[in-house]
Amino acid sequence: MNNYYYITEYLPKRYDATAQQEADREMCYAFKDGVLSTSVKNAFIKKAASIVGDDKQNWIICFIPASTSNKTRNRFSKLASAFRSEGYTVDDTAIYNKFDKDAEHISGKTSNPIESFGFEDDDVKGKKVLLIDDIITRGRTFNMVADKLKSDGASNVTGLFLAKTIEPDYHPYANDDYYDDPEDYYEPDYYDEPETYDDYNGTYVQDVEGWSDQDIDTVLDGEPDAYWNID
Repeated sequence: MNNYYYITEYLPKRYDATAQQEADREMCYAFKDGVLSTSVKNAFIKKAASIVGDDKQNWIICFIPASTSNKTRNRFSKLASAFRSEGYTVDDTAIYNKFDKDAEHISGKTSNPIESFGFEDDDVKGKKVLLIDDIITRGRTFNMVADKLKSDGASNVTGLFLAKTIEPDYHPYANDDYYDDPEDYYEPDYYDEPETYDDYNGTYVQDVEGWSDQDIDTVLDGEPDAYWNID
């Protein structure tokens, strides 16, 4: 996993939430829809400043594209302007929508979440990249983009997200209570949560796109039809 930071937490709707967690959900939804509140703008700028420090000249800010070019512009244009006004270099072309994924959903399964992204290699060579997006869950897209940027010559890639998805009932260890001391951890005892493909049989997102029950529950809040609007 490449290094990343986040501002708040996103609790999926299938969990009971506190008033603050519900407010954070709405904030995430609003940001995805292109609403940049003053508090979110200031939080991004403050967190970026803590990451970049006094080294702005060696950093560029890039955004992980949404599912369409229109969504990408709508979601990030105001934040890009805010960063520019603070003296940051924002690169809108280093990563871009090569094609819109919404139309591609009809054509069948894809195993590559960044296949619709284009990259301008020369834009990132020798640069430190602050890679921004809305919500990080498993981190697959972020890691694939970060690895591509580093292969294109970026000296460092750090992620910055509005929110990180939390899953209270997810336990990555065989028995969380077993390891009283971190030094007791032994790699063969580690395992990922088993993926199943039973609960959403017959849905496009599972049968065609290959999403597991766990992915649909986590990312789509148990509503497989919401796949058509996912980024």
